[in-house]
Amino acid sequence: MTVARSSKAGPIVGVDTGGTFTDLVRVRGEELEVWKLPSTPADPSRAVLEGIERLSGDRRGAQVIHGTTVALNALLSGRGARTALVTNAGFADLIEIGRMDRPQLYVPHPEKPAALVPRELRFEVGARVWPDPRTGATVRVAKPSARELRALARRLGAAGVESVAVCLLHSYGDPTDEREVAAALAGLGVPVTCSGTLLAEYREYERFSTAVVNAALVPVMRAYVERLSGALEHARLSLLQSNGGTLPADRAALEPVRVLLSGPAGGVVGAARAARDAGFERMVGLDLGGTSTDVCFRAADAPAGHGRDAPRVGGHPVAVPSLDIHTIGCGGGSLVEVDAGGALRVGPASAGADPGPVCYGASDRPTLTDAHVLLGHVAPGAFLDGRLELDVDAVARAFELLGRELGLRPADAAQGVLDVARAAMRRAVGVMTMQRGEDPADLPLVAFGGAGGLHAAALAESLGMTAAVVPRGPGVLSALGLATADAIEESSRSLLAPLERVSVRERRSALTALAGSCRQALRDAGHAARSIEIETFLDLRYAGQSFEIQVLDRPAGRPTAALARAFHERHAALYGYRLEEREVELVCLRARAVARRPHREPGRARSRPLPAGAIAGERRVAFADAGRARWTRTPVVERARLRPGHRFEGPLILEEFTGTTAVPPGWSGRVVAGGHLVLRPG
Repeated sequence: MTVARSSKAGPIVGVDTGGTFTDLVRVRGEELEVWKLPSTPADPSRAVLEGIERLSGDRRGAQVIHGTTVALNALLSGRGARTALVTNAGFADLIEIGRMDRPQLYVPHPEKPAALVPRELRFEVGARVWPDPRTGATVRVAKPSARELRALARRLGAAGVESVAVCLLHSYGDPTDEREVAAALAGLGVPVTCSGTLLAEYREYERFSTAVVNAALVPVMRAYVERLSGALEHARLSLLQSNGGTLPADRAALEPVRVLLSGPAGGVVGAARAARDAGFERMVGLDLGGTSTDVCFRAADAPAGHGRDAPRVGGHPVAVPSLDIHTIGCGGGSLVEVDAGGALRVGPASAGADPGPVCYGASDRPTLTDAHVLLGHVAPGAFLDGRLELDVDAVARAFELLGRELGLRPADAAQGVLDVARAAMRRAVGVMTMQRGEDPADLPLVAFGGAGGLHAAALAESLGMTAAVVPRGPGVLSALGLATADAIEESSRSLLAPLERVSVRERRSALTALAGSCRQALRDAGHAARSIEIETFLDLRYAGQSFEIQVLDRPAGRPTAALARAFHERHAALYGYRLEEREVELVCLRARAVARRPHREPGRARSRPLPAGAIAGERRVAFADAGRARWTRTPVVERARLRPGHRFEGPLILEEFTGTTAVPPGWSGRVVAGGHLVLRPG
């Protein structure tokens, strides 16, 4: 814990629930306190409450910002509520037909995820409207009668549904019919999600899918939020959205689709802030957790909070704004095995929190973490401040068996495990850089999570990256990102018109209205008007294209020619060509209100040598050398004793409560402002 000065403001507590550990960070002024404890998958709130209880100080007036996998796990495991779909006559199968695409082209026997709503729970009503393409006014062809809606309510009640999604065609332009259907179903006493209210954007399949996912998760998330909020008593609970901004708990309970990726998003927020403190405006973040590794790309000049396309979660499109994150099933707890062909595999199966890696003393199946223990990267003996004793002998036995199976020394087998895992991580970094039009050689790698620092230098070197950054408190960076996240409110409106036909005045008026609703939502949540910033964006595409590119419109209502040029340049950067003779189409207008959390920019630090008192000793550590593990006596440094400006050279192991950083031979490092490590080759 570090203390610079006290503050009268209530503390902020960031809580990140992971597959293996639940991490907590308490921030009050310049004071920072961290805690880490095993997750409780059967009831995640148990670990959350225990961790908050462990943190010192009165909870009165505290702000608890939570990143949770409750909604995500319910979706992936099929434990959502019994959900009904109400849609237009003839469109009950739209959520199953989808776009008739094949996401996995080279899988001989692809498996399509089961629809969240079975056929017998899909109900149709006689409603039909559409926007006039010339005027934008609503054209009404059919409207459900009061008698039809009463009959619908009776059928839904008899079906015993727990939640309802109302998804009508073109409700992004006029949600009136959806709201009338929802009002008719109010007597059922179950939550009703209206697609046009949740997501006012065209593309019926993506909007319907998003609404159905939301409806299936509302009962699950509402129960969790109510239980946790009640136990927290006088503290104020918020959850992190998938776009990296906070959301009041009551909103999250009604719109859980917005917090599906809240945990990974917290890591992106923390990594971006650490990169900025270290002097980098663009970065690749790599979060190596217990079960998976999340990779992201962030740039200061990029539209934040939006991926390129609607991400699929569990095979279902979810079209709410989301950070662009790529996840692979390779984490510290990933199980190691030799397949039928004799090839070494790492993950995606995981040992989880129970039984955990071999070193935890309850398993004999080696994991990625065990490989680090065998190679000396992770210290033998007490772990997590003495709360967990590592079983090094069990790890040695496990790799003796693995080595025999592979015909290798145990240390070389462990090094092979690292090499296989890092190959998967390199591919994930490639997805988030080269496939996004970015060259990894121009970017630093911000590596965090409990084991991020053990792979930072090796991965950066293999990708030719400029540097590796290991943030302060890497093992709890997602929780720190939660505690420092801004509040965000977003609103959108589909338009579908040639850009040149929409006047600057019309665009400015529409964006002003969207921005006003976002600003008011943040003010209603308690944020001061002076702290709110507004950003506006346009989704543009060439006429005839299926998908669009987001372009920043700052200030709102830029000249049409300037917007077109910005779109051509962005298209060329992403795809290598531009079609300036082709008509540009305006698809969607977006506004984003951000209530910034105060952040003091760190100053520069004078360079100075590593203090002798920081060296806690030395031990045998193996580093990769021509594909084999080479042992060397390596100094071990207590990272907590380092201050901004301290420099060091590898080989070196830096240890701290939340993680370990390996500095290989031939690498050097420096502690920069903010307490982050910047590692460079040479």
